[in-house]
This record gives sequence, structure tokens and C-alpha cells, in this order.
Amino acid sequence: MRGIRSARRPNPAYGPFTFDVRLLDHGRVRYVVRGPHVRGSFVVIPETIRDGPILPKTVRVQFGCDGDSDYWRTPRDDEPVVHNVRVHGWTDGIDPDNPPSGWFLGRYAVNLRDNGIERELTTGARRRTEAVVKAVVRHWSRLPQRSALVLAAAATQAAQYAKHEAELAAEQEAKAQALRAQRAQVRSRLSAVNGIARRRPRPHGPLRPGWVPVGLVDGQDRDMGTMRVREVEFSTALPGAVVYEVAGRRLEGRFTVGSDQWRPEPLPQGIRVTYGHVEDSSPFRHEHPHEPHVFGVRVGGLWDCERAEKITPASPARLSAHARTGVRARMSASDAAERYCSAVLRALALHYLARPDRAALQLAAAQANVRSQRADAREELRKLRQEQQRAERAARRHWAREAKYRSLVDQAGVPGSARDAMSATAGSS
Repeated sequence: MRGIRSARRPNPAYGPFTFDVRLLDHGRVRYVVRGPHVRGSFVVIPETIRDGPILPKTVRVQFGCDGDSDYWRTPRDDEPVVHNVRVHGWTDGIDPDNPPSGWFLGRYAVNLRDNGIERELTTGARRRTEAVVKAVVRHWSRLPQRSALVLAAAATQAAQYAKHEAELAAEQEAKAQALRAQRAQVRSRLSAVNGIARRRPRPHGPLRPGWVPVGLVDGQDRDMGTMRVREVEFSTALPGAVVYEVAGRRLEGRFTVGSDQWRPEPLPQGIRVTYGHVEDSSPFRHEHPHEPHVFGVRVGGLWDCERAEKITPASPARLSAHARTGVRARMSASDAAERYCSAVLRALALHYLARPDRAALQLAAAQANVRSQRADAREELRKLRQEQQRAERAARRHWAREAKYRSLVDQAGVPGSARDAMSATAGSS
């Protein structure tokens, strides 16, 4: 600790304050203040903030000196006493070149009672404390040692912050690497889409004439009887899909079965079975004409299967079915109707997959979706490229900050460091 000088700073409203200014370690400066209704120590500390400026731009004013106590519940040494109120804590975020005015003490500036309970400062104590803080900060901002003090404070946390910046830089580099891998996958998908667009369409076979019996089983592979199926037409709204009419003892209506062309894959591998005759290519249409009736109840909805090879006569066991209760209104179907609809959906999907022209229908669905698939892939590439560039810029920024912190660490350990500069300047004051 080294003293610099004593100074009297007149204040029109609160009278003169006497400052005994002393340099402490790590760029801190202690002001022992005496004045009307004020006595105690104020410590000015350049604020080193993680992810903040390399060299501190703001200061924190601490009330009292450091010791070995728990500062949350016990007072510091020589805490200021203002209007017979002991001021505890600190206030931060103060710009020394433009000190705030008015009601600016932070929420950590309190009156700590002897029983460890915190209380708000009285108005008089708060206003006089603010006046002292502003006077102290103004004096600190004009110290010839200011640059050395800031440098010493920054060097104190430099090693810790350098490690933090290196971790952030490595995290951003890993993110950029992952984004590069994602871009490669999307480029591969776009190439596949362009390849599908160049393939020659394959003619699909004719519709199967007449009614065909199709067996039904439940999720336990138990027999549920037979339904009759007739192919009505190739869907004009969904290329590659077939419209089926079904009939049975407890069933009548239509279903549209085809590849799930809305999935983000060049050649659709899934199956979508929709209740009713799909006449609109939008996947969000609420209901369709000719929706089937099961047990006398009109049912709607759809089944979207991600992979066709997962379908068996008994699996998936339970599929959704919604009973229509009005215009754009529906509720879950009964358990019996849902089990029966599940068997119908599985049987129709397998019936469609058994067509000999399945590959031609799959290609037709893929080529119908080439334009949107290509646009989606290009947009995704654009977004991924922007994210990758942001990650790479962030990594470079963090590495640059890490290098600056490392230079502070190196500078603090050689002659001519910030501490030496402060001592030399103090000796010449």
C-alpha cells in the first residue's frame, strides 16, 4: 500500500471532503474520506467483466476495505458511516468520465445492521453517499496512474478470462465444423434431387379392375374378417398416389394411398394413407370428400408412416381415427372403431406397396416435389452458410481476445509491468 496525497474536494451542497488516497494491489485505490457527516473508506476498482472489454471501461466503488470476513453478512473494515448509518456493499457500472447523477446507487448498497439484516439506506444517507462516490470517481479519473491501474486490474483476471475465451473459441470452431458437415449433407441431398429431376419418368401400370378381397387382422394378428377393395383412379392431386374404394360389413368409403412426398428426402420412402378422396395437394386440408363410414360414423384424418418397410399386417398396432361431429369439428373415435380403422389402414398400405409399378409411382411422387425440394435445400444451404460464417467470425474474435488476455498475463510477469508503473508514478507524485 502506498499513499499518494491528501486532497480537499469542496462540494457546494455537502461541504468539503478530505481524501487520503492510497494505491492498493491489483489496480485498486482506497480513498479514506473525512467530511461533514461522512467518515470511512471507499475503494475504487476497475471492473473486469467476463465477455466485456479487455481493458475495463467502468469502475466499481466498494464500501470499506477487504478482509477475511463474509462480506454478505458481516461488515468490511472501515466501512463508511454516513449520517450515523453504516453503508455496506458496493455500487458498480460507473463511467468515470461521466459519473451518474441522481438516484444511482446499486441494489447492493445497503445498511447492514449488527444482526446481519440488510436495510435500505435512508434518503439523507443515500444522497450524501452518492455525492461522495461522484467526487471520488471524478478524482480517480484524473489520476496520472489511471492507465496503469486499469492495466493492473485487467491483468488480475487475465489468465482466467484467457481460458474462458479459448473455450468459447473452441466451442465456435466445433459448431462451424458441425455446420460444414450439415452443408455437405444438404449439398448431397440437392444433388440427389437434381438427379431425380433429370430421370426419365417411368410409366405406371393400369388400375386393377374390379373388387379384390383383402384380409384384416388386429394388432395381435387376430383375424378381423375381410373387406373388398377397388382402385378408383390415380390421384390427380398427388402424383404417384392411388384412390381406393373400400366396402365391408361395417365399412364403406374411400382412401388415398401414396408416397409421403412432403418429407425432406429426394426419393420418398414413407407411406401416407388419407381418409377420403384427396383432391387438393395441400397436406393441411381439414377434410376430404368420400371419407369412410365405420360403424355408421364418418371418420377422417391420415396416417403418415416414415418407412414403408416397417409396415406389417399387425404393425403399427394402433393408428389414429377421428370421428366427424360437424363442420371442421371432430373427436377421437371409439376404441372399437380405431382398432378396425387401424387394420384397414395397414391392409391398404400393404395392398398399395404390392403393386408391380411401385417404383414408377415413387418416382412420380419424387419428381412432382422436385421444385419445392430444390428450393428448400438451397434455402437451408444459405442459412447454414450464414450460421457457419457467424461461428467462424466468433471463433476468430474469441481467439483474438484470448491473445490479448495472454499478453496481459505475460506483461504482468516482467519488469515494467502495471504494478511497477503504478509504483513509479506514485513515487513521483
